[in-house]
Amino acid sequence: MDSDANIVIIGAGSASFGLINLSGLIAHEDLQNTTIKLVDIQEQNLKTIKKLGELMKREWNSTPKIESYLDRKEALRDADFVILSVAIDREETWLKDFQIAKKYDYYHYAENGLMGSFGQTARGLAFIMPILNDIHDLAPNSWLLNFTNPVPRIGYAAEYAGIKSIGLCHQIWHGYGILGRYLANDLGITTNLDFEVKWTDKSERIMSEFIVEAAGEYDIKAAGLNHFTWMLDVRRLDTNEDVYPLIRQEANNVHPNFEPLTQHMFKIFGLLPVPGDCHLAEYLPYTFLKENWEKYRIQLYDFKRGKRLRKNMWKQINEIITGKRALDIQPDPTERADAIIGEMLTNANAYEPLVNIPNQGAITNLPDDAIVEVPAYINSYRVSGMKVGRLPEAIASLCQREISIAKLITNSSITGDRELALQAFALMLPDLSIAEQMYDEYLTVHKKHLPQFFSD
Repeated sequence: MDSDANIVIIGAGSASFGLINLSGLIAHEDLQNTTIKLVDIQEQNLKTIKKLGELMKREWNSTPKIESYLDRKEALRDADFVILSVAIDREETWLKDFQIAKKYDYYHYAENGLMGSFGQTARGLAFIMPILNDIHDLAPNSWLLNFTNPVPRIGYAAEYAGIKSIGLCHQIWHGYGILGRYLANDLGITTNLDFEVKWTDKSERIMSEFIVEAAGEYDIKAAGLNHFTWMLDVRRLDTNEDVYPLIRQEANNVHPNFEPLTQHMFKIFGLLPVPGDCHLAEYLPYTFLKENWEKYRIQLYDFKRGKRLRKNMWKQINEIITGKRALDIQPDPTERADAIIGEMLTNANAYEPLVNIPNQGAITNLPDDAIVEVPAYINSYRVSGMKVGRLPEAIASLCQREISIAKLITNSSITGDRELALQAFALMLPDLSIAEQMYDEYLTVHKKHLPQFFSD
């Protein structure tokens, strides 16, 4: 594959994308001869991010060419890679999803699993399917690297559109944070052992410290589904010693308020989940009742904080491009788009800790066509999932239910098929009448975002 590749970024006018992923692409040593094509429908945001990219190039003596486009079709011609990171009214619609479920006395927080995932998938695919179809028509040999949630559903939609895709997510690093807390004694960590994982700056700072310590000492091999992976094997980096016996020994020393749902699932199912309680709660009905929601201390996403952080990011970017602030940005190695593109361009046969791809036998007791999250090797020709073998039967059953739900919701969201959507809701809820009522309410509340369900 030529090193002078065209990389198209759809959704480039995002503050978080500009600060994290774009910096990685510009700085990566194997991408210096590429053309980075920024695409967004927000013209002012696009101009701002392009200025930031040009400043990064000057400051870092980098040489990729940067172009910007309001018309994605113009950018997609001759694309080798397409990075997708898009959303419309994410916080507002996500909060409404939670409120709809709560109306029926179900406490369900979700973008990625069970009922809330219907809204997120259907709204997203209403505007993402035309993008995927354009990729198929204008860049049929390209690779799609998707960051948009729900990641597996976009993967199924990419398969439907006939394009190659890799779903990317950094949640494995949260797993290292969980591991760091469980093995705090082994790591010599003595402070902040009673903290709770919350949507706060302090909690994220503490969790980052656990992540850094654990990632420096251990290697996790995890597999399952996006935001629903499980640590299959954990070893010391220096000696290759299996540390799962130590994890089980230390489990009783973990503070009861640290990811209590994760602790309970570990006790029952025998493997430590990776994603943390907020994501586990998306896929499991154990928190549906208010008393269980409170028992497991599930914290709803902080919508106000999310908006505030985005506003602050734009402030930071504008201060940087106007010279009021230094370019105090470093590429984030946990966001892997730049690394994966570099591995493909250089035929590196490189190891990636987790990607979302069609199973094709990587997990032997899940369907071959399921979009799974597994370690993989990457070169210029293909992405090969590591053959991790069988999941424990109970965990495989949990994953199989989610795979069935994901396929039904994705196909329904593409075609506007009510019957498929209702079948998915029937798998998610214990009352068929409530399943029908909740589905209809999703359509009513989000009608303007769901044209596929209202076309003649």
